[in-house]
Amino acid sequence: MDSGMKGVVGSTHVRPSPKKLGSVKQRKGQASLFKSRDVSVHATESTPKGLKGIKKVGIIGAGIGGLATAVALHRYCGITPYIFEKRGKYADFGKGTGISVAPHGLDALKHIDDGAFEKALKTGKWMEALETEAYGKVKVDASLVEWPKKYGYPGILIRWADIHKILMETAEDIGVPIKFCSKLEEIQSDGKDGPVKVKFEGEDEPEEFDLLIGSDGINSVVRELVFDPDKVFEPKPVGRWLTRAVLPATDEVLSIIKKEGEKLCIRENRHAFLLLNLGNGYAKWCAYTKVLPGDSTYVPKSGKESKDYMLGEAFKLYPEVQKLADMTPTNEIFSSNLKQMETPLNTWISNRVILLGDSAHALTPTLGQGANMAMEDALQLAVSLKGTESVEDGLEHYESIRLPRTTTVLDYNVKFARDQNLEKEEDKEQSFFSPDEFENYIFSTMGATKPRKPETAMQQKQFG
Repeated sequence: MDSGMKGVVGSTHVRPSPKKLGSVKQRKGQASLFKSRDVSVHATESTPKGLKGIKKVGIIGAGIGGLATAVALHRYCGITPYIFEKRGKYADFGKGTGISVAPHGLDALKHIDDGAFEKALKTGKWMEALETEAYGKVKVDASLVEWPKKYGYPGILIRWADIHKILMETAEDIGVPIKFCSKLEEIQSDGKDGPVKVKFEGEDEPEEFDLLIGSDGINSVVRELVFDPDKVFEPKPVGRWLTRAVLPATDEVLSIIKKEGEKLCIRENRHAFLLLNLGNGYAKWCAYTKVLPGDSTYVPKSGKESKDYMLGEAFKLYPEVQKLADMTPTNEIFSSNLKQMETPLNTWISNRVILLGDSAHALTPTLGQGANMAMEDALQLAVSLKGTESVEDGLEHYESIRLPRTTTVLDYNVKFARDQNLEKEEDKEQSFFSPDEFENYIFSTMGATKPRKPETAMQQKQFG
């Protein structure tokens, strides 16, 4: 989203027009192994009952979170939302990006739509092992193959574009209207019972909704206009930037990446790379560069700059990723400065406007939780609104479950990202989770199922 100054007039939040710029082995058929849980597992005892007060819902953002929310609202509430997306219909959604969908993410996806869940399982690469090479020592974690038995679901690696296409087609099949090239300009909220009026660039009249959902990503305009006009909670750089690409998984590529799992490689303290087999005939490489205090290193601004950087001195100790970068067309290579929220928002609700996904809790890809959290959000919002006595009760119920969980994940992600930029162990902050404890927390509790009590003293202190 374009950034810039904006004005706030009463309850109307205005954004000025942007400046004009110049010119693993596939397991087909195994989806049926995962039995459907009763919806009441997700609709807990405290879930509000009855459905009133919502007829027209608008969603800003047609990414994974926005599409998942539209499908979930249709399934659980009988509502067909309207989605507005700033990009064009044929824009390269998620180009150069592959993601992991972990057991809790698949659990949420299954309860959002069984068909989308089965397609994702068949399209993605099931995770089996993680090979880590750190300063000459190699360790292989083969426990990932046990996830289906331990947590009820596997983890999968998948192109962002593939899971996005699955959700897009699912939304279109149930009749969700998606309007592209819609750049948000103004939001006017007429109180907790009144409608939300939304103005888009180039449109004469505003759209009017009973509920507006901001799912427009890390650079959310909804968050900026309504919740954070002073940009206090704006995502901040974490001290690392990422160069990445997705390319066809030829035999030559797979011989480098290794067919059975992921590979993370660290040979010196400034750089690292990750190689992934994404399934469906694609693979991904990504390379990290640590930005030191006072460093003037800039993030490459084009595919050519990114490729030149990868083939230069910086990654001379990583010939595998240099070979992959050399094989990748320039226009398929992207670089970005990694950012995330350092402090969680106090609330995601403002009258009839609510946040979801990266708009509410932007994360770096360090722990691979962005899409998983967004799908949990989508499911829980639909379940909380299902049969609600009032819109406010439903939204508060959603926030009461999701805000503590995502804050825990955000806090752990922030500490983990900071530790990666610290060379001395004694300088690293003690986390309230060990990696194994975090895995158990994030997978076995299945975040969208029910509100939970704090499991640790740290969380008790954090949440109450």
